[in-house]
Amino acid sequence: MSSRGFALLAVLWTLTAVTAFAGAALAVARLGSTTTRNRVLLARAAWAREGCVEILQARFAQDASVRDLNAVDLGRGTWCSATLEDPSAKLNLNLADRPALITVLQAVVHRSIAVDSLADALLDWRDPDAVPRPLGVESSRNRNGPFADAWELRYVRGFTDSLVARLTPFMTTRGTGVINVNAASRAVLATLPGITEETVRIVLMHRSTGPLPDADVLAGLLSPGGRATLLASYPEFVRATVFAPPQLVGVVTGGVRGTPITARVTLTTVPVAGRLAVIRRETE
Repeated sequence: MSSRGFALLAVLWTLTAVTAFAGAALAVARLGSTTTRNRVLLARAAWAREGCVEILQARFAQDASVRDLNAVDLGRGTWCSATLEDPSAKLNLNLADRPALITVLQAVVHRSIAVDSLADALLDWRDPDAVPRPLGVESSRNRNGPFADAWELRYVRGFTDSLVARLTPFMTTRGTGVINVNAASRAVLATLPGITEETVRIVLMHRSTGPLPDADVLAGLLSPGGRATLLASYPEFVRATVFAPPQLVGVVTGGVRGTPITARVTLTTVPVAGRLAVIRRETE
């Protein structure tokens, strides 16, 4: 090959190398630009989230019954939403005993044999030992500790996704385990000591006129038989119940319209003197 051929080949290789290098540089620049844009969007979403926390605090100070902020427009393309949930309106999955779990499961499953099996499997999943209950199961998959959240039930034998979806309105892993008489559902109220069908009916009917202040007022609304049953378990009932939420769990989300990027925080709060005192913050 002549020297001119070698020179032409060298030029072609040089051009190929330069083109490849330029393409790589453009790809890196494009990636860097996308990364920078996403960081900016995430920062804007986080600002929207924090703005929503302040709005939620202000709204609650004005009206303690506030539980939702729906898609608040914060301007310049940002938005936020928030929900407040009372965990004492549900049964605590990590603290409830077997009878309470059976009561709630029966309200959803309606088959006693299946309920007993589900309850034993659930208890075997959360207890620290490796000894199976009569209808339970112990395996290497078991957490042998507290549930992280109610959706973890999906991994327990017998609990399908659809069943867990039906149970989540009644069960939680948050809160102290006490039940808010003024907020719990019929199924959760039925787990309380000294409770009768009459007591549940009176509690639910009374909500239209305002919250019950305490157990004594509730007892005064009952028939002699219902009152006697409640008073027979009065100390246990008082220990197991509250009549106002001791905690509220807030989930606050901020985002930028037209993008999938969001920033979320879960706040465990205590309602005090017309405001929400944050005692735990979980940022996602």
